[in-house]
Parts: sequence; C-alpha cells; structure tokens
Amino acid sequence: MTSGPIPVAIRLPDGLVLRGHEWSRDGPAVLFLHDLGDDLDVWGSVTDGLAQQGFRVISVELRGHGLSDGEPDQARLRDDLVALLGEVSGSFGPVALVAYGRITELMLYLDEDQGAPVQVMVAPLPLESEPIDWRATRSALRLVLKAALHEPVAEHVNFIYPRMKGQNLQVAAASDQEGPALLEDQPQLLEHSVMFLRRYLTGYHLAWISQPSEQIKAHRDEQKAAAQATEARPPSN
Repeated sequence: MTSGPIPVAIRLPDGLVLRGHEWSRDGPAVLFLHDLGDDLDVWGSVTDGLAQQGFRVISVELRGHGLSDGEPDQARLRDDLVALLGEVSGSFGPVALVAYGRITELMLYLDEDQGAPVQVMVAPLPLESEPIDWRATRSALRLVLKAALHEPVAEHVNFIYPRMKGQNLQVAAASDQEGPALLEDQPQLLEHSVMFLRRYLTGYHLAWISQPSEQIKAHRDEQKAAAQATEARPPSN
C-alpha cells in the first residue's frame, strides 16, 4: 500500500511560505500548480494517480491562494515560480512542471536552468496581462494537452504551439473540458502524460542522482593523482 500525501511548507528566499501536499516517492519529482483563483484541491485524483505511478508528486498553492502566505499578486507570479522551482529542484533534482489554464503562459519562460526541463501544459489559456515576449521564451520538452472542442483553448494552442521553442508534443482530445477536468474526462491524456514523463524526466532524474557518486570518484582520482605525483617527486637534498 502506498502512503498518502503529507503537508509541506516551502519557504522561498524572500520569506514567503507556499503550502501544499507531497506524495513521497523515490522517483522523479513532478510539481503541480493550480491556476489563478483555484487551489490544489482542483487536481482531484490526478495527483494521487500520478504518485501511484512512482513519481514524487508535489502540489503547491500559489501566493495568496489556499493556505499559502501573502496576497494574490499576478505581477510576482513568475518570480515566485522561479524561486519555487529553485527550492524543489535543489532538493529533488530536475522537475517536471504540470499546470493548466492561464498560468501555463509563464512556463514558456522556464527551462532546465530554472530546474524544469520537462513540462506538461494542460488546456492552456492566455494570461492576458501582457503579450508574450517570444524573444525571452525558453526551450524545454513540453507536452501540450488540447481540448479540441473548447474554442478558447483550441485557439490559444493553435497560436502558441508553432512558436514554442524546444521539442514539443501536442495531443488533442474531443472534449470541451478545461483544466484538470480535461484529464478526468479523457483518461488517455493522463496516460500520455505518464509515458511522456517516464520517457523524458526519468533520464534527467537518473543523471542527477548519479552526480554524488561521480563527484566522489573525481575527488578520489584527484587525491590518487596527487599522491602519485608526490611519490614520483625526487627527494630534496
């Protein structure tokens, strides 16, 4: 039997505390974010279902939402997200970021440097606070899940997808649902997400967990080389 979620509180460098749930597993970390005006409960059974596939699932509430500190502030969303990714990836290695709706637009500015080389965009919608600065967008491995019968979602995906940097995959479903409801309405989309994460995130995770042993080996090799150099040095008079 797998254990359920535990409460987590993640303190960002500016002191803000974001709260949520974590399903502790040994697998790669997947960070779930809700959209503006929602909270983590909106994911329903999706997060638990992914945790049962062996992923470490972390679902966090945005600034001023749910139990997290502060007041909602759309202008600080990107900075909060970068700081959050820094904290999570610092502990668990490269992260897959999963989000839906308007907040997905911020994912276009994130990549491996921020700790999110793999991303899943569920039924994206425009943020509308400002136009996308395509010159500042970054390259990542992205899976875009489109509700083909939801006109605003379909139009937005058709606009952003050809312009997105990196290696991207789009999967459409005959549904008019948005957000996590799309995954519940179309279970095959969650299956696509699991396969996508296993194929691409697992490699990043394995490379990350191998780093300590590689660093230890490199340090030992340096010590051995230094000892050999000392032995080969001629004695001083």
